[in-house]
Amino acid sequence: MNLPTNLSSAQLRALGVIADIGKAQAEDAAKIMEAFADTLPAFLETAAEDESFGRKVFVLFEAVAKIGAAKKMQRHPLRPAGIDQEVETLRETKKSKPKVKARPDAEPKG
Repeated sequence: MNLPTNLSSAQLRALGVIADIGKAQAEDAAKIMEAFADTLPAFLETAAEDESFGRKVFVLFEAVAKIGAAKKMQRHPLRPAGIDQEVETLRETKKSKPKVKARPDAEPKG
């Protein structure tokens, strides 16, 4: 994208502010994802303590993951045995439903 070269210094400052806002938002999003990633091992261990819940967690993770990632997840030591069919059924169900993307500014339900 080519920007006009005749921008005023005020316009250039405004563009800088906008760029900084975008950078700060991206850094915040990365920190949020890092927090989830750091917490995931403890979450999976706790989820596996309840057999039914642990099963649902692993089925959902695998069903929404890309195929390559799902194959890696299958090797997790806490993964319940015999969930392949549940994963495939949920994966097929999700394929047939239209995707709805949450707005970043959406208010939490509840």
